[in-house]
Parts: sequence; C-alpha cells; structure tokens
Amino acid sequence: MAMWRKTVTEHVWRNRMFPSEAIGQRGDAGVTFVVDRAGKLISTALIESTGSRLLDAAALAMVERAAPFPKPPSEAVDDLQRITVLMTLDGTPPKGGWPWIEDEAKVKAKLNSVCRGC
Repeated sequence: MAMWRKTVTEHVWRNRMFPSEAIGQRGDAGVTFVVDRAGKLISTALIESTGSRLLDAAALAMVERAAPFPKPPSEAVDDLQRITVLMTLDGTPPKGGWPWIEDEAKVKAKLNSVCRGC
C-alpha cells in the first residue's frame, strides 16, 4: 500500500499547474481525497489552506486533473482509499529571478529582429 500511495502522490504532482494570477505568492496546502477500487476520484477536501483562494483552488485542481488514479493494490482492505497530499505552491521568483523568463525575452527580441511584424 505504501508504494501505491507514493505512486498516487507522484501522479498528483505530474498534474501541477501554477495559476499565473498567483505569481509572487507562496503557500502550503493539504488535500485529502478518496479513490475507489477502479481509481475513480470520489471526493476532495482542502484540509490545510494556503491562505490564498487562488492557491487553494490550484491545489484542489491538481488532484482533480490527476483523475483517474492508479487502481489500489489487491491487498487494499477497504473499497475506498483516503489519501492526503501535502504540497507547497510557490510562485515566488528564486534569487536572481526566473532564468526562463530572461531567456524568453531574448528569444522574442531575436524573433522580432528577424521577422518584422511577427
């Protein structure tokens, strides 16, 4: 069961998206959700709020986007499995800024110099 829970947590993380409206914000969230034997998402609940409506919604959306989940292993006793994922949603720039933003500006400048009006 521990390996399945780890797989489910990784599956949730592969479905993360940070809301652009929340750039500059950071928060820790906890989401509990219930999965049935087929891997279908039954319910979600925010158990720890980031303090930001946008980040809380992003945390819940991560779980919803991840559905369906890997089926629980046959040794699972209950028909419904409850999983809790704790996450940090961080839209604050690292020291020195985000390198890809600087690169994006360079690429746009290069394109504009090659293709006028593009």
